[in-house]
Amino acid sequence: MEEGSVKKEVLHESRDGRRAFLKICSVFLTSLIGIAYSIPIIRTFINPALQKTVISSSGLVEVGDIRGCKVNVPRKVAIKDSRRDAWTKYPETVIGAVWVVQQEDETFKAFSVICPHLGCGIDWDKDSGRFICPCHESYFDIKGEILSGPSPRRMDTLETDIKQGKLFVRYQKMKLGIAEKIPV
Repeated sequence: MEEGSVKKEVLHESRDGRRAFLKICSVFLTSLIGIAYSIPIIRTFINPALQKTVISSSGLVEVGDIRGCKVNVPRKVAIKDSRRDAWTKYPETVIGAVWVVQQEDETFKAFSVICPHLGCGIDWDKDSGRFICPCHESYFDIKGEILSGPSPRRMDTLETDIKQGKLFVRYQKMKLGIAEKIPV
């Protein structure tokens, strides 16, 4: 009788050992699956916090072909750029505009259309051959220099570059109402 009970005990212990092993394997595999599922969820919340919140190109933006431009004939060009915040990439939209003028020496100047006085839009008056801010009557010549009016400085020039017959402009806004040209 003792021999039979020993066999039952050994058999019972081996079943308990197998059950314990299967429990451990089950918990381990379930934990791995849980970790695998939680990584993307955790990354969704942590990754944006580690990135710059709003990103735009802030580099040179293509404004068009230089062929067809005429010396001292301003051309108003819309500046389009895309931006991305932590979660969303936005399509290209108009973020501003510039006046592009081909100089006599075949170089190009780009002027912001924003008046340095209070931020009104500067227009070109073809009849008088000058730029005009209609809000407070500041007048600028073809080179962006102040002719008259309350503007504290000349028209804001922007960096330009020509690559493969295309004109690029580094668009940026400047502080208004002060004599120095300081980017915002």
